[in-house]
Amino acid sequence: MKSIEAKEFSFRYLHQAEGEKALSNLTFEVEEASVVGIIGRAGAGKSTLVKSLNGLVPKVDLGYQEGDMIVDGLNTRQYDVNQLARHVGIVLQNPEVQIFSLTVRDDVAFGPANLGLPREEIYKRVAEAVSAAELEHLVDRNPNDISGGEQQCLAIAGILAMQPKIMAFDEPVSMLDPLGKQRVMNILKQVTRRSGTTSITTESGADIEAVAEVVDRIIAIDQGKLLLDGDPATVLQDDRIQQIGVGRPQVTELFLQLKKKGIHFERVPITLADAENLLRDKLRQLGVKRVMRPPDYRLQQLNHFGPPVVEVENIHHFYNPQVHALKGVSFEIPERQIVGIIGQNGSGKTTLARHLVGLLKPTNKDSVLKVKGVDIKKLRLDKIIRMINYVFQNPDDQLFAETIWDEIAFAPRMIDLPEDEVKRLTEEAMKVFDLEAYKDRYIFGLDEDLKTYLSISCILPLKPDILLIDEPTTGLDEQGEVKMMQSLRYLRDQMGKTIVIITHNMKTVGNHCDRVLVMSKGNLILDGTPREVFANEEKLLEADILPPQITRLGQALSKEFGFPKDILTVDEMLEVLDYSIKQSQNGA
Repeated sequence: MKSIEAKEFSFRYLHQAEGEKALSNLTFEVEEASVVGIIGRAGAGKSTLVKSLNGLVPKVDLGYQEGDMIVDGLNTRQYDVNQLARHVGIVLQNPEVQIFSLTVRDDVAFGPANLGLPREEIYKRVAEAVSAAELEHLVDRNPNDISGGEQQCLAIAGILAMQPKIMAFDEPVSMLDPLGKQRVMNILKQVTRRSGTTSITTESGADIEAVAEVVDRIIAIDQGKLLLDGDPATVLQDDRIQQIGVGRPQVTELFLQLKKKGIHFERVPITLADAENLLRDKLRQLGVKRVMRPPDYRLQQLNHFGPPVVEVENIHHFYNPQVHALKGVSFEIPERQIVGIIGQNGSGKTTLARHLVGLLKPTNKDSVLKVKGVDIKKLRLDKIIRMINYVFQNPDDQLFAETIWDEIAFAPRMIDLPEDEVKRLTEEAMKVFDLEAYKDRYIFGLDEDLKTYLSISCILPLKPDILLIDEPTTGLDEQGEVKMMQSLRYLRDQMGKTIVIITHNMKTVGNHCDRVLVMSKGNLILDGTPREVFANEEKLLEADILPPQITRLGQALSKEFGFPKDILTVDEMLEVLDYSIKQSQNGA
């Protein structure tokens, strides 16, 4: 039975010009009880497609619709959003807009209660949804006091409790730690298999590996048009996936590169488990006994760069007597480093970040918190942000002006700089993320990638020496992630900035960070280079952290073949395998 039918479906937002379309002539069907991934670059139309399933597009996000969208047998033209919500549950990209209640428990109960269900059934559904989303320890907490990742799980739990026939998730794991991503994707698959629910999930690329593990089918869209539609293995091997900037699982890319070198396999894997089995069999077949790096391979060493610009010693923070969020955290950050802070949701990352910019103060008197040698515990916020400034996880939390130009110009105008200096600083900030062509664009309706670039650009005119950025790659496709990290490197290398990022993207950490701090349950449990940190499997498991997929592939085969446990990239793995296979063939 068909769960979803798109029939020549097109949509244009009110703010779009004639001839522009967010979605263009989409025609496809989705079978009941299937898990489908909708992939595409940032701005491809994925979110618009999700919102069309329950009538948010065009009934709330206004615009012009052509064609039909039929869900659970209902043509969305003929029903309002409240009626469609009983059939289609949606988790939006920003979970904050779906959270209303004063406790986690009440928020999960909100949907079932509005369905008019008996009290006992509401309690039952809430308990099941809270358990599935692993929120039992937070049921009495105010949603405003939990982390962004925990809020994302809460939004998912709220939809699970509604038990709709169709569930649609817009980038559902973007704010979750690596193990949390796996859990949520497995929940979608289990719910589908158990209850016959249809699940739709969108993905821009950063979490394509988690999506590939569970979906039955992938639909790729680009510029609002259907580009590819098929089984995951076929779609992810298609070169057009790379061209639209989504990227592939690291193991898929590795095997495609090995194929180009004349090393063939019976299939190209899209999951880690399949890649492990295929590579093990191939190495045995080729007679490879030992895998090693080439003798001339140079491992990057940690450069200490300069004197510390951030000094943290023995910071504790209690939100209340029961919530000890930071437990004696201590570290230093030298100037001109790119530092990644990682850890499971609720580990204390954001709490720590808010201390560094003065939004929170330590609750113990014997703590040390200095930025550029200045004790900031009693310093006014307007003084702190000239030294270190914070970019929020959700760009909408800090964007408020009418146009991109106005947003970036706001800060220098607020400190009464001459207008010619405002103009110079604004133009300089725009160049970092190539925003010049968009300077007159209205912020309302901006694509998420542009909002992310803008949220960083608008603090640059204040000339802070340290940038603290919460989840800089969330919602970005692979090309967007590369642009983001290249721009941050430019700020470090050319403008002398120190960059601190909070992230759940382990590939970003492995590829771009000089140093990694690992938080777990309020404690700093690891501090080192990405190689040092990702090789420590035991400590990472304690923090619910999984290294990059390519690193885990090497670790899985390390016992038999001696793979290095700290391989960080596909290119590095390719070089190691190429050298080891040639050595084996030469009898070495």
